[in-house]
Amino acid sequence: MKKQILILLAGFMAITASAQVKTATVNSNELVMSMPETKALQAKIQEKSAELSKQLETMYKQYETKMAELKGINPQKMTAIEEAKVAELQDLQKRIEKFEQSAQKEVQQMEQTLSVPILEKAKKMIEVVATERGYSHVFDVSAGGMIVFPKGDDITDATKTKMGIPLTPATNTATPAIGGKK
Repeated sequence: MKKQILILLAGFMAITASAQVKTATVNSNELVMSMPETKALQAKIQEKSAELSKQLETMYKQYETKMAELKGINPQKMTAIEEAKVAELQDLQKRIEKFEQSAQKEVQQMEQTLSVPILEKAKKMIEVVATERGYSHVFDVSAGGMIVFPKGDDITDATKTKMGIPLTPATNTATPAIGGKK
């Protein structure tokens, strides 16, 4: 019976030893922000925002013009025409508020929709690099969700290189050899 327990224990230890966990870290935010696709997305978002801002500016000018027309009116002695202009001004104000909300929503939806393929590409490349280097777990340090985690290799730069993104001196985190230069 003791021999069977020892054999089982030895077998369990052998299995456990062969299934070691190899961990790495990645800064997915830094990776995604350095991708050319993200820069193109930001340009599209800025272009759309500028277009919507221009439309909103036109509406504001219309509002200011209508407001100036009503400036000298006595609220107690308004004619039917002046009452119609006040109603028109109030309607324009509501349309401006509605346009602001819909424009903001439109930009957010555009950003979310166009971000999906970028995030998927980054995730896929992280998986490729992790697999090539034999990592079983990769922790994302940009999310801030984990405070303590096993120390592992940072594969952010390796993933950037795999994607063809040039490394900048600020992002190159390779440690120099003793007595060497970075």
